[in-house]
Amino acid sequence: MPKISEARTSSPGAVQVTDSTAVAVAEVRKTFKLRHTHSIKESVVAMVRGKTISSTFDALSGVDFAIESGESVALLGFNGSGKSTLLKLISGVLRPDAGTIRIRGRIAGLIEVGAGFHPDLSGRENVYLNAAILGMTKDEIDARFDDIVAFSEIEKFIDTEVKHYSSGMFLRLAFSVAVHTEVDILLVDEILSVGDEPFQRKCLDRIRELQAVGTTLVVVSHDLDMVSKLCDRGILLREGKVVFDGEAKHAVEQMRGSAPTFVDVPASRAFFDEVEWAAAAGIAEGFEVGDRREFRPVEEITRAELAELLHRFEGSAAFEVPATPTFADVPATHPRATEIEWFAATGLAPAGVADLGPDHTVDRAEFAALLHRHAGEPAHDLPRKPTFVDVPLDHPQLTAIEWLASTGISAGWQAPRGTMEFRPETPLTREATVVFLHRYREWHPER
Repeated sequence: MPKISEARTSSPGAVQVTDSTAVAVAEVRKTFKLRHTHSIKESVVAMVRGKTISSTFDALSGVDFAIESGESVALLGFNGSGKSTLLKLISGVLRPDAGTIRIRGRIAGLIEVGAGFHPDLSGRENVYLNAAILGMTKDEIDARFDDIVAFSEIEKFIDTEVKHYSSGMFLRLAFSVAVHTEVDILLVDEILSVGDEPFQRKCLDRIRELQAVGTTLVVVSHDLDMVSKLCDRGILLREGKVVFDGEAKHAVEQMRGSAPTFVDVPASRAFFDEVEWAAAAGIAEGFEVGDRREFRPVEEITRAELAELLHRFEGSAAFEVPATPTFADVPATHPRATEIEWFAATGLAPAGVADLGPDHTVDRAEFAALLHRHAGEPAHDLPRKPTFVDVPLDHPQLTAIEWLASTGISAGWQAPRGTMEFRPETPLTREATVVFLHRYREWHPER
């Protein structure tokens, strides 16, 4: 990629810039507008009901740092901390709302799998397309084409349309193109985790070769062990702000803390960030087992426990407990009576029933309806064709489930023939509950 124009930059402010500075970021801010409606009809209905139709999310707030030429820097932080947004700003894919970014040299970004590829073109054609985007001339591409294909190890499929590629094949070809360009700065965002282990080792070896010749490296990854070995320096972000800038191993130590909150949810687990968020917010307390705490992520959650989690999600909101219990099977002596009565008073609990069934598990469809009620039942246009093959148009919770899909809170599972499943009758696990709540908080941050 050609050098990013400095027309969009000015004085880098407090950041010290030298002749060897490769990247200078000064007082950078980026805010996104979150829309809670998806059509004019939904917006009108929401305004009539007095609902909020949009809100803002500050992804980055006053970020400052400089990276010297040849440095290897890891951008660290939990999900939503602003790492990927910052990398896209450095690459020029996004522009800051305030502040300045200066780049010295040619830059290539492996921002996400398949970026810069056209699905209807073959792998061969996409090599030329992607390499041209990264600033290579046709003669340069011709000279390195065989090396690019050999490194990717997909020679048999190089003339196949890339829409038929797996994510791993995308990764191989994209990485191979990027590391065979003459770049001064290489940006890598998480995609190393997509390839198989032998290819990951091959990628890391190639990155070390680039480091040896003085290429500046900026990496975003949740693989803390890998970045602590690969990078000299770590910049830790929290809620869009830099909270630590120093040696990579110290940044990793600070991010991890002394140890994960729960012994059964290690940092390597897929939804570690969401579980740690729930623990830090006081939503999930786990179970005391001797001197350890367990979360028990795959255990199915009961209605009583869900009431407790939601009550904590709302900050343990105060309310007046009725003199007579709402449900016959939840007497005042029940250990979660207060939370269940709040559950009923807010209209979240099943209505018109004598018994709650506090020990009954909660399936995904019931939780979708509950979360939809919690959001105020926002207006939503139902699609002509269901999003999920196992949630037909006559499903009793269709509206809630389609709303959940439209907000991105639930993407479902890939099913045969390119379709998606919601699995509405599958019991909700403790881990899935906090993942849903975390996504819901991101969608509706004022909650």
